[in-house]
Amino acid sequence: MKKLMISLGALLLVLALCFAVMAENITPATELYDSLTKLLFYNDNVTLTGTAKFSLDGVWFKTADITLKQDGNQSYRELALSGSRLDGTAQKNGYQIVTDGTTVYVMETVRPGIYRTGTTSEHTSLIRNTRETEQLISLGRAFTASADLLLGKDILTETPEGDLRFEFKDLESDLLNAVTNQVFQFAARRYFDNEYDSYAVDRHARIEDYVSVTQGILFTAQSVSLKQALVNVKRDENGLPKYMEGEITLNLKTAGKGNRTLDISFQMNVKDLGKTKVKRFDPKEYDVISEREMAQGEPMYIDESDLNATERAALRALGLAGFDRNNIVYMGYQSMDDGADEVSFGGAEGWEETFLIDEDGKVTAMDMDSAEWKNGSDDQFTKDSQPDAETDEKVKAFLKDFLQEVNPDLVKTVDGLKAEWMYKRYEHVYAKYAGEDTASFVVRIEPEMRVEAMSLPGAMTNEE
Repeated sequence: MKKLMISLGALLLVLALCFAVMAENITPATELYDSLTKLLFYNDNVTLTGTAKFSLDGVWFKTADITLKQDGNQSYRELALSGSRLDGTAQKNGYQIVTDGTTVYVMETVRPGIYRTGTTSEHTSLIRNTRETEQLISLGRAFTASADLLLGKDILTETPEGDLRFEFKDLESDLLNAVTNQVFQFAARRYFDNEYDSYAVDRHARIEDYVSVTQGILFTAQSVSLKQALVNVKRDENGLPKYMEGEITLNLKTAGKGNRTLDISFQMNVKDLGKTKVKRFDPKEYDVISEREMAQGEPMYIDESDLNATERAALRALGLAGFDRNNIVYMGYQSMDDGADEVSFGGAEGWEETFLIDEDGKVTAMDMDSAEWKNGSDDQFTKDSQPDAETDEKVKAFLKDFLQEVNPDLVKTVDGLKAEWMYKRYEHVYAKYAGEDTASFVVRIEPEMRVEAMSLPGAMTNEE
């Protein structure tokens, strides 16, 4: 949900305010600003579809394909994300979200076939309107009276067909930049729980210090300013926007590495105004079952006398890693060409764990296909955070006990491991431990400790 709204909602907010600060009281720009805010905040029946691409210093890092539907107090949100982490590994993620009044049904790409439920404040607009958004809207509208003195009259042009073209480059306006920062920080607070009032002015973290580019931008940007923009808007017969496309460049002032540039290109279609239909959530239509139903799956009985030596070794390692062997609902075995064997397990709670076992019966790799830290809300990673000393000691002791049984040669490497990142989601806390040219591990620290991933140098897993 967070990425869904930050990708398009914050972008359109900035865009709407751009129109506001250049508009006079009686111009198409004023009307357009009012129609955009009405579309986003006050319209209870509309469909938006669009794509946004993001690049940092000219290097692409994320694309978002988005569908937003609002039908009274019922809404549908679909997001498909593709991107690249700072370490170069690919990342794909996505959501389908259906709201029915105050109930939210969430289906995540990383957890196929399952939905979870939650609650939200009831709203009847694409972007939930609050006292704070009302203040931002009023602030933008207030600029219209004096914008011609601040920015000039040549930035916005209207075609004979009534379409609009908005263009500027390297335009200095402290007032416009102040508004841009307010919108940027509002979006970060609402969708990423960032509280800028707690950040020191001399914070020197770099974007590269974070696992995701998005998180790095949010945590390190001291200020944001509009460098240039080119936006074309097509309007319908009533003067309302029906299609928008454009490119926007933001200057990011960071303490860690100076000025950076964030480029955003996008296109958006407005459809089915007043005709949008959103059905009430039906799990059968999406071919999903609830988390509760998944947890009620019948565990299978495993007779160890029927297993081969590799399967027995993997089953034992599963229990030592901290998983409940009594909740296994499926088990799979595959012999690999290089002499190693792969054994997979699925749990009633929805986890899927795969072990790679070598010819000597040692565990050489672990991978969790359904891990929420892989492709979930990567902006909840904290790369500059470390477990406290007591927790760090407990994690390493757990790893030593585990490795002593499944791969004793690796025990001696544990003391040299350091936490690369921590990740928190709901009540779950994870950390990745790695050393130089040694094995790396992902450990779930809370609620119960367990090893979820393990990789040796040169071994290919999806753990990164």
